[in-house]
This record gives sequence, structure tokens and C-alpha cells, in this order.
Amino acid sequence: MHRDQSVRPTGERVVPSASDPDVLNEHLARYYFASPLARGKRVLDAGCGVGYGCEILASGGSLALGVDNDAGAIRRASESCSRAVFACGDCTALPVADGSFDLVVAFEVIEHLDHWDRLLREAARVLAPGGAFVVSTPNRPYYQTTRKEPNPFHVHEFDHGEFTSALGEVFRHCQVFFQNHVPAVSINRGQRRTASAIVEPAGISADAAHFFVAVCSFNRIEPLRDLVFAPDGGNVLLERERHIARLRRWITNLESRHATVEARMSRELSRWPYRLLRKLGVAPRLPSKWES
Repeated sequence: MHRDQSVRPTGERVVPSASDPDVLNEHLARYYFASPLARGKRVLDAGCGVGYGCEILASGGSLALGVDNDAGAIRRASESCSRAVFACGDCTALPVADGSFDLVVAFEVIEHLDHWDRLLREAARVLAPGGAFVVSTPNRPYYQTTRKEPNPFHVHEFDHGEFTSALGEVFRHCQVFFQNHVPAVSINRGQRRTASAIVEPAGISADAAHFFVAVCSFNRIEPLRDLVFAPDGGNVLLERERHIARLRRWITNLESRHATVEARMSRELSRWPYRLLRKLGVAPRLPSKWES
């Protein structure tokens, strides 16, 4: 395994074996969402990272190419992913011919680019007739309310109106989906398989969405269905109970350490040096519970 800084998880570069599960699942869900458009098609993943998404898109018999400007990530992808092909390249100047792909995806890439509009034009250039471009990005209004400081990796974030408008300047048809973490109940037999899902109307406004995932094309395509992704081991209640138990152990440990420190402090304050300082009126002011 390479030790490149570039393939270590940073919160932006996702590495399946090392990244936070919630972050990884956000990314996996997008690839599963787009996978119906990839079956048996030529697929380009712009900003593919370490390649786990290309493997998903290629699993349906697709010819998948992953492109990323990070040489370390491309090496990692080439070593660990067997179904797809990978190449170093710039998402704003894709190293492929016009009209050579049926599906282009760019997940959590556009917000990192100085010239993000070039990505949209490049996706349009390399799409074959009848092809689709699926692109995702964080929702700026949501993240402005949940982050104390701007994300240092992001150059430009979008709100719903700006994102929709930017896509509409390049593509004739655009469907914008909202991606959110939601509570769900799973009924299964412990096997990986597709499942039916009932999605109640959430009434979530565009401003409250965590991410936008847009499906763009020049011609009308079969609409993608909403997706509910239930990750492996996604027992939310069990994980919550384990987390609460860890917090309780942490609090108990802190309380024990605090009691020990207080007992030691009380003993020290009863010794003659501190009593002398108090008589001279130069002792530091301390909590009344420590004053005897």
C-alpha cells in the first residue's frame, strides 16, 4: 500500500479502508444512484480518487475510465480496482475524444475547481448522443449554517438556484435531486441485494438539503428513481447505543480524574506554604470549596 499523502483520508479524499463511514456512505450512495445509467455503457468518472466508485459503475458490464489529477490516487486505484481503467488527467481538460462516453459522473469535484464551468463544458464535449452527466456538490446554505469556518478545500460552493442555472446554461435537461442522511427502517435477510423502498414526501426545502445530485442531458432520458442506500452494518440504533456507552465511560473517567485532582489540591492547600501565603494576603484566589 502506498503511503502517499494524497491517498490518506483528509475529509475530502475518501479512502474506503480509512475514511469516516458516514462520509464514505455519502459517496457510495451517489455511485449506486448513477449505476442504472451505466449498465453496459462507456463510463467516465471525472475526479475518481482511489477508484472505488469506478468499480461500482463497471460492475454492470460497463467500460469504465477513471480520471484524476492526483498521481498517488491513480496508482492506488490501478492497484486495487480490477474492473476499471485509470489515467492521470485534468477534469477541466479531459484527455478523451469528443462524444466518446455514454455517462460522465463528477461527484464532489466541481466545488474544488477554480474554473468549474470548464468541467461542465468538458462533460458536454465528451458525451455521446443520448448520454448523461451526473454531478454532485454540497449545498452552500446548509454548510454555512453547520460549519464554523469555510471548507479550506472548496473554491466555490453553490446554492440550489445557482447550481441549477449553471447546469442549464450547458445542458438542455436537468433533474436536481436532494441528498440527505435520513432515518430509515430496514427489513432484510442479511444479504447484499437490491430492495424496494417507500420514500415519504419529506418536505425538505432546497436550502436544507445536504447535497445536490443533478442528472443532465441534451436529450430526454428515462428518469432515475429515488434511492435509499442502506450500508452494510447500518444498524443505527446499535451504533447509537455503543456510542452512548463510550460517552458514559468517558464521562465516568473524567469524573474520577476530576475527583482525584480536587482531593490532591485540597491536600496541598492545607500545607503550611499556602497557609503562610494566605496570612500574608498574597495567596491566589481559589474556589471556595478548596478554601478551608
